[in-house]
Parts: sequence; structure tokens; C-alpha cells
Amino acid sequence: MKKFAAFLLAVVMAVAMLAAPAASFAAGTPQYDLGVSAQPDHITLTWTQDPATTQTITWRTDPAATKGIIQYARTADRASFPGKAATVEATIQKFTSDLGDMNIHSATLTGLEPGTEYIYRVGDGTNWSDIHTFTTEASNTTSFKFLIFGDSQSGDPLNPEYKPWQETIQKAFKANPDAKFFVNVGDLVEWGQNYVHWNKWFEAARGVIDTIPAMATQGNHETYNPPDWHTTKPVYWTTQFKLPQNGPEGLKGQTYSFDYGNAHIVILDSQEEEEKGVAGDILAAQKAWLEKDLQNTDKPWKLVFFHKTPYYNKATRTNEDIKAAFQPLFDKYHVDVVFNGHDHGVARTYPIAGDKFVSSPAKGTIYYVTGRSGNKYYPDLSAKVWDAFFYDPQDQPNYIVAELNGVKLTLRAMKQDGTPIDTYTIDKASGLDTPQTVIPPKYNDTRLVIFGNMLQQPLLPVTPKQVNGQWYVPVRAFMQFLGGNVAWQEDGSVTIVYGKNKVQIASNSARATINGQELNLPGSILMDKDFLLIPAAALQALFGFNYKYDAATNMLMFSK
Repeated sequence: MKKFAAFLLAVVMAVAMLAAPAASFAAGTPQYDLGVSAQPDHITLTWTQDPATTQTITWRTDPAATKGIIQYARTADRASFPGKAATVEATIQKFTSDLGDMNIHSATLTGLEPGTEYIYRVGDGTNWSDIHTFTTEASNTTSFKFLIFGDSQSGDPLNPEYKPWQETIQKAFKANPDAKFFVNVGDLVEWGQNYVHWNKWFEAARGVIDTIPAMATQGNHETYNPPDWHTTKPVYWTTQFKLPQNGPEGLKGQTYSFDYGNAHIVILDSQEEEEKGVAGDILAAQKAWLEKDLQNTDKPWKLVFFHKTPYYNKATRTNEDIKAAFQPLFDKYHVDVVFNGHDHGVARTYPIAGDKFVSSPAKGTIYYVTGRSGNKYYPDLSAKVWDAFFYDPQDQPNYIVAELNGVKLTLRAMKQDGTPIDTYTIDKASGLDTPQTVIPPKYNDTRLVIFGNMLQQPLLPVTPKQVNGQWYVPVRAFMQFLGGNVAWQEDGSVTIVYGKNKVQIASNSARATINGQELNLPGSILMDKDFLLIPAAALQALFGFNYKYDAATNMLMFSK
């Protein structure tokens, strides 16, 4: 209850902030120091090239530090470090944030030995970091472990609370010190262009991001700017995370792929809505790139990460455009698992191909929503008809341990304190999974499904009907579920109010008005034993609902 009250308070604060002018926002915002000095911090490992023979290292200093150096050696040679260390000079990028200027230093070590632990430090020749370690990928790797984190954001723009994220990443790495890297599936921070959030994020992850690579995925919050939440390119994100530059033009470092062991890993940018004004049609650009990328890999395992959920758990928040763009390619090249964030729940679908449930992972793709690793949760999540497993992590954050062992991939969802949530294994040798997929049954009566929720209202009819090959829907149950209203008028006409729209339909007619504008419906409304049925196609014309009939389960499914 306390958490929910805190959530409501955060919503009220955010609404109040949006309503306030910029000057008021600035006056009420806590003042934060950039916290930068000659001493290196925010030391972050990533890969931009081959994980077996290279390592990219990035850090920041104040602008006065005009030189950046990495000293490194094999851990086996620690006794002579740094005297006999190899030295690489970093490139320097001046970065201006809302809190002030800094220098971003970055360099890629090359010619490393596979399967070898190295020690390193970074600095300017006078000011040095502590000594850290990293380990290159071993040759012919077929078994390895990595960590996956859902949204780590604070949930409150004015209170950059990243202690939950700190506890999650630190406990996950402590429990899995053999993890080779980690992926955060987006919304790392609350405001992408507000540096106090990045300061808190990096500080929370210190000790992990300087030891194993952080292969980040961008979320919609990485595009947001204070004080009015307007969206831009995720400049702070791309400046700080040095990632493979093999993506499409205009999206390099936001969309990329890399190989580790026997897995091909793809990172996509799902922020079409936020970035279209500054980057154009990023879904179309990525489709063309993704086709070539998946076509050219020979790795047996294909894992894809992006932020927004094709198969969601929020009440009515859909991402059908993203599903339409990417799913045909996932099906064509048999992507094994798609990992998403955004909804802050833990959910695993049945294997899906062609937007239909299939009987085994050998025939389709698992879509896995990875939960939340940070402070923010939602009160309106639910299991949907496509979920074989669902858990709402309101009690505490969580993380995913992915372990690939030859022909088997095991995913373990864990609470922050180490309590298991879900364990799921795909076995490529048998084509089966554990727990074994049992797809939903075919219902005797057609079930009405809205935004993935199966309607079950005992006092109202919820069964769609087919009349002359056309689907009709009991509109009162449909609208009541969505918070709308249906009323009969004395002249036999019907009024439907849904959101800002008011529809009036003449009795047993195909003529209607929506907000006073006349519209011819695709089919007449019907009265069936005093209950109103409206053509499914009319709901599409009036309110924008798309629908499809799934014969295998006998479900009529509506979404937007």
C-alpha cells in the first residue's frame, strides 16, 4: 500500500510539473552537482568489435583532463603491473550536459588473447582509477551465462532514486559472478537528457559495468527531455555507450548486433513514436537492415532485444506497429527469443509464429517481458491470453539469468533477493521446452478478447456471433470493459460514449453519427433477445479497433 501511495504521489508530481511553466520547474528542482573531476569515473566496458580479442573501455573526467590513457596486462602478470603494462591512448569527446561540461574518454584494446583475464586502469598519467579486470571470450564458446535487466529507471523525474537498481544489479552479479555481460532492455533512466539520472545510474552500477560489458538497449525514456518531456535523439545515451556501429544509417549505436559463443544477438530501436520527428521512419530502416543481418548469421541461437512489447501486459498500451514491422522477419529466420521491457512485468508467451500460438519453440518465437530492475512498477498489469507465464513484480525488482549450454537455453527470472520467479528451458535437440508448451484449448463458444484480456462478465453476454459471415459483438460488455457507456434512447436508437467520442446509431440501422458527423457503418446493428450486437467492422470504423479471428482457439481478438 505504501508503494502504491508513493506511485500515486509520483504521478501527481509529474502532472503538476507538466502543468507548470519552465521557470517554475527550474525554481522547484533540486540543484545537483555534475560531480566530475580529474579522477576517472563512470568506467564502462562495452564491445564494439570481437569479444574474443578486443575490449572497449569508456570513462569520464572534467574538461581539464585533456589526456586519457589505458594501462592493461594479463592478470597473470599482475606482479609487474603497471611497470610492464601495455598502454593505449583514448580518444576524447567533449560532452555538454545540462549540469555542465565533461570529457568522455574511450578506447578499444585490440589483439587480446581469447579466454584471458586482464587487469587495467584508466587515467591521465597522474590521476588513475582503481585496478579493474575484464575477461575476453574464450575460443569456440558454446556455453556461457549473461544477465538481463528490465527497466532500471527511477519512476520519478524529480527524485532520481536508483537504490533499487543498485541492489538489483549488485545482487545479480554477486549471485552470478560468471556472467559474461549484461543487457538492459531500455529505460535505463527516467529522463534521458537529464544528467543527474545518469550520475545515479552509473554510480549504482559501479563494480559491475567496469568488470563485464554493458550491452545496452535504448528505451523511450532515453529520448525524453526536461522540463516538458519533449523527445529528441537519445544524445546522452549514445555519447556514453560505445557500441557496435554495424546498424543502419542514422541509428548506429542504437541498432546493432554482435556474436557471443554460439548466439547471434540483435539490439533494435523500438522508439518510432518518439524519434520519427528527428529520425524519420526508423522501423522501415531497421526492417531492411534486420533482414540482411539475420540472413547472414550462421549461429544456431538468435536472440533479439528491444524495448517496447509486441505482446504486452499493460491494460491497453499496445505496440502493433512494431509487431507488424519485425515479426515476419522473426518468423522467417526463426528467432528463438525476443526480450522486451517497457511494461515492467515478467511474462513469457507461448511459442508464436504468424501471430498465432504454436505447439513448440521449434515452430515459433518466445516473447519474454523481463520485468523491472529499478524503482518503477505499474498497478494495471495483467496476464494476457498469449501468456504461458505471468508475474507482476510489485513487491520487489527482478532480473533474468540467461544460460546457454550448447543446444539448451535456460532463462531464470529471479527476484532481487534471489527468490525464483520462473524457469524456462528450450532444447534445440528435441525441439521441446520445459515446462512443455500446452497451447490454449479451442473453446466451444467463441470468446471475446480485448487488448489480450478474455471478457468474463457474468451479468452481460460476452459471446460474439457470426451472421451471414460477419462478426457481431455484444457492445455493452465490450464498452463496459473499456470504461465506456451504452444507452438506449426512447426512439430505439443507441448512444455509445467512449473516451472523447460520442456515437449515435439509429435502431437496426447502418447509419451513425460520431461527434455529430454522419458515418455509414459496415453492417447494421442487431437486437438479439434485447441485447445489442454491433458489427466488429463498425468498431473498427468508429473507434479504430483492429480485430482478427483465431480459429485454433475460437477467439475473436480486438486491439489497436
